[in-house]
Amino acid sequence: MTVRQFMNKHIVSLQPSATLREAALKMQEKKIGSIIIEENMKIKGILTDRDIALAVAADRKDAGSTCVCDIMVQDPITVDADADLDSALRIMNRANVRRLPVLENGKLAGVISSADVAQAMKGELNQFMELEETYTSAKG
Repeated sequence: MTVRQFMNKHIVSLQPSATLREAALKMQEKKIGSIIIEENMKIKGILTDRDIALAVAADRKDAGSTCVCDIMVQDPITVDADADLDSALRIMNRANVRRLPVLENGKLAGVISSADVAQAMKGELNQFMELEETYTSAKG
């Protein structure tokens, strides 16, 4: 299985000059937990809802005037779309991140998240269990 099979191709991005409030509103609107920060078609960073919450609540940053560039994870770890899924999950585990931007030919192609993988695996497991139940019922 490759990253391509699990990545979300619907990329949501903002410029580094956007405010935390703009990022939070975009995340709320799109029902997502992270946003890619891009400038001139290049990935500059990634920002999560957790990053915003900690910046505003713990660090007392003003959401309306603080730029995403001030708190984003700069130059995030990326993975190639054709990489093996196990490799991507190991990268996430080692780096202690739940999301990775996905590149294809050096360009942003999507984002893979541990939640996306878990959801897909749950579907695969459920399908397997249904087949197993059908097989067991037919033998019985």
